[in-house]
Amino acid sequence: GLLPEPLRRASGYRTYDTGAVQRLRFIRRAKNLGFSLDEIRELLALSQDREHGVEAVKQRASARLADLDRRVREINRIRRGLRELVDACPGHGAPEQCPILRALDDVHDIGEV
Repeated sequence: GLLPEPLRRASGYRTYDTGAVQRLRFIRRAKNLGFSLDEIRELLALSQDREHGVEAVKQRASARLADLDRRVREINRIRRGLRELVDACPGHGAPEQCPILRALDDVHDIGEV
């Protein structure tokens, strides 16, 4: 795992030292920034590399940022399409006249799933 095996008290409770708690905070912050567990493992290893670690960490963070930017653009594209459908729907009438249902059932859009 990402954390070292903790010591156990006689009662069976786990005991974490300050270093493990700090490492857990690092892991949680990295997870909140969207890094996968494998990427976090790599970041932890890079944090110990005094020669090239910072450069490599910046590259990983830049790649994560580029991925987030791509995802935001995709979400915005989806949001615009859904907004158009919601605005076009009167909210009453026959289901076959609903632009939302028609778009979801459009046989010409087979590639979009």
